[in-house]
Amino acid sequence: MISYLENKGLRIIFSYVVNFDESALKNIEQVYEKDTCSEVQSKLIRGITKIICDFINIPELAMKGTALKALREWEIINNSSINTIADMPIGKGLNAVKEIFCNGKKMVKEMLSDPKDKNEILIDISFEKAFKFFLDYYYQNQG
Repeated sequence: MISYLENKGLRIIFSYVVNFDESALKNIEQVYEKDTCSEVQSKLIRGITKIICDFINIPELAMKGTALKALREWEIINNSSINTIADMPIGKGLNAVKEIFCNGKKMVKEMLSDPKDKNEILIDISFEKAFKFFLDYYYQNQG
């Protein structure tokens, strides 16, 4: 289970071990390697990747590919660039980021190997904890 232990300013994160299909990981890594990102996309991808990789044992490049694909899916569904999120009212902007996290979670689940049920639960918990971590970071660095 993910636990945070505060000890003299140090945070220790216990991450989940999740079983992934190696070929699925390689395929999503190629998405990131073959595509180009804007500066805003790249910054958001790095942030999401850092948070999720702290919680589950997914390779960084695979998570970057997943985050990029999740961002692109959000842009297509909303017919909007992620650049617009910063200009949205706070509630709408946070909902947009939550949608991106949900897209990514769905994609990560598609890369699982057996036992899928156990791994899906770990992914759900990890993404919820990661989004909470994102919110905490956002509020601490706001204004």
